[in-house]
Amino acid sequence: MASRYSKGLSGLASDYAMLKTIPAMLSVVFVATGLYAFGGVSDITITWLSNYTLTSEHATLGSIVVFALAFMSSETKSLEYYEYWEMGFILASPAVILGWEYTTQIPDLLLGLGDPLGAQVAFVITVVGWAVAVR
Repeated sequence: MASRYSKGLSGLASDYAMLKTIPAMLSVVFVATGLYAFGGVSDITITWLSNYTLTSEHATLGSIVVFALAFMSSETKSLEYYEYWEMGFILASPAVILGWEYTTQIPDLLLGLGDPLGAQVAFVITVVGWAVAVR
């Protein structure tokens, strides 16, 4: 245990800084899966995984998992630290992500604004929710 923090406070500060970068690293995955789920990009293929092409269900589940991980790693892990409008975006993000994939009401409602405008609005809602959640 003592060898882990042999650098003293600077080592501890470095570990804390690394913990704070988790949301930044996960944001790339969140934005990529969101773009795919809402039709912003057509295909995401990972050649290192035997040319795996992302499916919409995997994009949805990936977005939800990444959103939860980022929220849990943020300094404010409870909704009580947020203003009401921020709570709205934090709660709306998973609802839009899951609703877009597993219901017809959310896509119908948002695409009623126009196509692709409804998908763009859904993407913006989730990204704003992400930004608020990881502050």
